[in-house]
Amino acid sequence: MTWLIRPLTAADVHPYKSLRDESLYCAPEAFTADHAASVKRPANAYAPRFGAPASGHFFLGAFNAASQLLGCVGCERELLPQQRHSARLVSMMVAPAAQRCGIGQQLLAACIHHAAQVPGLEQLTLTVTAANQHVVRLYERAGFRAWGLLPRAIVVRGVGFDKLHMVRLLPSSPLISA
Repeated sequence: MTWLIRPLTAADVHPYKSLRDESLYCAPEAFTADHAASVKRPANAYAPRFGAPASGHFFLGAFNAASQLLGCVGCERELLPQQRHSARLVSMMVAPAAQRCGIGQQLLAACIHHAAQVPGLEQLTLTVTAANQHVVRLYERAGFRAWGLLPRAIVVRGVGFDKLHMVRLLPSSPLISA
Protein backbone atom coordinates (compact mmCIF):
# COMPACT_ATOMS: atom_id res chain seq x y z
CA MET A 1 0.00 0.00 0.00
CA THR A 2 1.20 3.53 -0.69
CA TRP A 3 0.39 6.88 0.81
CA LEU A 4 0.82 10.40 -0.38
CA ILE A 5 4.00 11.65 1.25
CA ARG A 6 4.52 15.38 1.07
CA PRO A 7 6.08 18.23 3.07
CA LEU A 8 3.92 19.55 5.88
CA THR A 9 2.93 23.22 5.70
CA ALA A 10 1.36 25.68 8.12
CA ALA A 11 -2.03 24.41 6.92
CA ASP A 12 -1.18 21.03 8.51
CA VAL A 13 -0.64 22.25 12.08
CA HIS A 14 -3.94 20.92 13.47
CA PRO A 15 -3.62 17.36 12.11
CA TYR A 16 0.05 17.38 13.17
CA LYS A 17 -0.84 18.42 16.71
CA SER A 18 -3.53 15.74 16.92
CA LEU A 19 -1.09 13.05 15.75
CA ARG A 20 1.60 14.32 18.12
CA ASP A 21 -0.72 14.43 21.13
CA GLU A 22 -1.98 10.91 20.40
CA SER A 23 1.57 9.59 19.91
CA LEU A 24 2.83 11.15 23.14
CA TYR A 25 -0.13 9.68 25.02
CA CYS A 26 0.17 6.17 23.56
CA ALA A 27 3.98 5.85 23.63
CA PRO A 28 5.42 8.29 26.19
CA GLU A 29 8.67 6.31 26.39
CA ALA A 30 9.37 7.02 22.71
CA PHE A 31 9.63 10.81 23.07
CA THR A 32 11.57 13.33 25.11
CA ALA A 33 8.52 15.64 25.07
CA ASP A 34 5.63 14.82 27.38
CA HIS A 35 1.91 14.61 26.70
CA ALA A 36 0.85 16.98 29.51
CA ALA A 37 2.93 19.86 28.12
CA SER A 38 2.10 19.05 24.50
CA VAL A 39 -1.67 19.24 24.88
CA LYS A 40 -1.32 22.78 26.29
CA ARG A 41 0.75 23.97 23.33
CA PRO A 42 -1.28 25.69 20.58
CA ALA A 43 -1.26 24.04 17.16
CA ASN A 44 0.12 27.16 15.47
CA ALA A 45 3.28 26.90 17.58
CA TYR A 46 4.38 24.01 15.34
CA ALA A 47 4.21 25.96 12.06
CA PRO A 48 7.88 27.16 12.17
CA ARG A 49 9.02 23.52 12.05
CA PHE A 50 7.51 23.07 8.59
CA GLY A 51 10.10 24.50 6.21
CA ALA A 52 10.90 23.64 2.62
CA PRO A 53 12.89 20.40 2.16
CA ALA A 54 15.69 22.31 0.38
CA SER A 55 16.36 24.17 3.64
CA GLY A 56 17.20 20.97 5.52
CA HIS A 57 14.57 21.91 8.11
CA PHE A 58 11.32 20.19 7.14
CA PHE A 59 8.64 17.70 8.10
CA LEU A 60 7.09 15.11 5.82
CA GLY A 61 3.63 13.68 6.32
CA ALA A 62 1.99 10.49 5.06
CA PHE A 63 -1.64 10.97 4.06
CA ASN A 64 -4.29 8.42 3.13
CA ALA A 65 -6.82 8.80 0.30
CA ALA A 66 -9.13 10.73 2.66
CA SER A 67 -6.30 13.25 3.31
CA GLN A 68 -5.86 12.11 6.93
CA LEU A 69 -2.37 12.50 8.37
CA LEU A 70 -1.26 8.99 9.35
CA GLY A 71 2.39 9.64 10.10
CA CYS A 72 5.21 12.14 9.94
CA VAL A 73 8.93 12.59 10.36
CA GLY A 74 11.07 15.70 10.71
CA CYS A 75 14.53 16.71 9.58
CA GLU A 76 16.16 19.57 11.47
CA ARG A 77 19.48 20.81 10.16
CA GLU A 78 21.95 21.96 12.79
CA LEU A 79 22.27 25.73 13.05
CA LEU A 80 25.90 26.25 14.15
CA PRO A 81 28.37 26.69 11.24
CA GLN A 82 30.60 23.78 12.24
CA GLN A 83 27.60 21.46 12.51
CA ARG A 84 25.69 22.44 9.34
CA HIS A 85 26.79 19.21 7.66
CA SER A 86 24.48 17.34 10.04
CA ALA A 87 20.72 17.18 10.61
CA ARG A 88 18.62 15.41 13.22
CA LEU A 89 15.79 13.10 12.27
CA VAL A 90 13.05 13.93 14.79
CA SER A 91 9.46 13.19 15.71
CA MET A 92 8.93 9.99 13.76
CA MET A 93 5.29 9.20 14.47
CA VAL A 94 2.72 6.86 12.97
CA ALA A 95 -0.86 6.85 14.26
CA PRO A 96 -1.43 3.73 16.37
CA ALA A 97 -4.22 2.51 14.06
CA ALA A 98 -1.88 2.78 11.03
CA GLN A 99 1.24 1.16 12.47
CA ARG A 100 2.95 -1.88 10.94
CA CYS A 101 1.71 -1.01 7.44
CA GLY A 102 5.00 0.35 6.04
CA ILE A 103 4.26 4.03 6.62
CA GLY A 104 7.34 4.53 8.80
CA GLN A 105 9.58 2.87 6.24
CA GLN A 106 8.22 5.04 3.42
CA LEU A 107 8.50 8.23 5.49
CA LEU A 108 12.07 7.38 6.42
CA ALA A 109 13.05 6.69 2.80
CA ALA A 110 11.46 9.96 1.67
CA CYS A 111 13.19 11.91 4.45
CA ILE A 112 16.58 10.45 3.53
CA HIS A 113 15.94 11.22 -0.15
CA HIS A 114 15.05 14.87 0.57
CA ALA A 115 17.94 15.31 3.01
CA ALA A 116 20.41 13.96 0.44
CA GLN A 117 19.37 16.77 -1.93
CA VAL A 118 20.31 19.52 0.57
CA PRO A 119 23.68 21.06 -0.40
CA GLY A 120 26.32 20.45 2.25
CA LEU A 121 24.21 18.04 4.31
CA GLU A 122 26.32 14.93 4.89
CA GLN A 123 24.66 12.97 7.67
CA LEU A 124 21.50 12.34 9.65
CA THR A 125 21.48 11.55 13.35
CA LEU A 126 18.70 10.38 15.63
CA THR A 127 17.94 8.94 19.02
CA VAL A 128 15.55 6.06 19.58
CA THR A 129 14.38 4.30 22.71
CA ALA A 130 16.78 1.34 22.83
CA ALA A 131 14.14 -1.12 24.05
CA ASN A 132 11.98 -0.45 20.97
CA GLN A 133 13.72 -3.08 18.85
CA HIS A 134 11.14 -2.91 16.05
CA VAL A 135 11.97 0.76 15.45
CA VAL A 136 15.71 0.23 15.95
CA ARG A 137 15.58 -2.42 13.18
CA LEU A 138 13.61 -0.02 10.95
CA TYR A 139 16.42 2.53 11.26
CA GLU A 140 19.12 -0.11 10.75
CA ARG A 141 17.43 -1.32 7.54
CA ALA A 142 17.51 2.31 6.34
CA GLY A 143 21.28 2.46 6.84
CA PHE A 144 21.57 3.98 10.30
CA ARG A 145 24.15 2.54 12.68
CA ALA A 146 24.39 2.86 16.44
CA TRP A 147 27.23 4.90 17.88
CA GLY A 148 26.31 5.25 21.54
CA LEU A 149 23.82 4.65 24.31
CA LEU A 150 22.65 7.14 26.92
CA PRO A 151 21.36 5.20 29.92
CA ARG A 152 18.17 6.54 31.49
CA ALA A 153 17.99 9.35 28.92
CA ILE A 154 14.34 9.85 29.82
CA VAL A 155 12.28 8.87 32.85
CA VAL A 156 8.56 8.22 32.42
CA ARG A 157 6.49 7.63 35.56
CA GLY A 158 9.62 6.68 37.47
CA VAL A 159 10.94 4.22 34.85
CA GLY A 160 14.18 5.03 33.05
CA PHE A 161 14.59 4.41 29.33
CA ASP A 162 17.90 4.30 27.47
CA LYS A 163 18.27 6.19 24.19
CA LEU A 164 20.32 4.71 21.38
CA HIS A 165 22.18 7.28 19.26
CA MET A 166 22.38 6.47 15.56
CA VAL A 167 23.91 8.05 12.45
CA ARG A 168 23.53 7.60 8.70
CA LEU A 169 25.82 9.13 6.10
CA LEU A 170 24.04 10.60 3.11
CA PRO A 171 25.00 9.68 -0.48
CA SER A 172 26.48 13.15 -1.00
CA SER A 173 28.85 12.75 1.97
CA PRO A 174 32.58 13.07 1.14
CA LEU A 175 33.14 10.03 3.39
CA ILE A 176 31.00 7.95 1.03
CA SER A 177 32.24 9.50 -2.22
CA ALA A 178 35.93 9.15 -1.40
